Amino acid sequence: MTEFVFGPYRLLVDVETTRAYYSAHPLPWVTCGCAGCRNFAQAVKLLPAEAKGFFAALGLDPEKPGEVTHLEEAGDAAAHHADCWYHLCGSIRAGGPWKVGLPLEAWVDIGKGFSVAFSRKCALLPEDFPRPCFQMDIDCRLPWLLGEPNPYALQ
Repeated sequence: MTEFVFGPYRLLVDVETTRAYYSAHPLPWVTCGCAGCRNFAQAVKLLPAEAKGFFAALGLDPEKPGEVTHLEEAGDAAAHHADCWYHLCGSIRAGGPWKVGLPLEAWVDIGKGFSVAFSRKCALLPEDFPRPCFQMDIDCRLPWLLGEPNPYALQ
């Protein structure tokens, strides 16, 4: 187990087991055909170096989220606001649990356009995912790469 500290969180992550799980499960993980998911599948390949390093340190493959959601917001049609989550092998030793949702103090910036929060509850956890485990939520801003209008940009 490797210990990580991010803001109020102290995590113990079994990096090798996490990496092995994701390596053993090939793509595609993002199978929805909506514009947001198609864009996410392209844009996640172009993450900034600090975000790529963050995922790699935890043993995660950023192209394999447990789920992706897309948020509408006013502003730049060239940007895509997505929330997604990933599962990790290990445990949260400090930080949380939060009472309702994830309040602002739960989020930790890890780079431009990327914030994370961690939860002991795992949504849509695959049956074969190793235990113990926890969930990492990501709030991110990605470029809009599709050659079609961004349906999530409110004008």
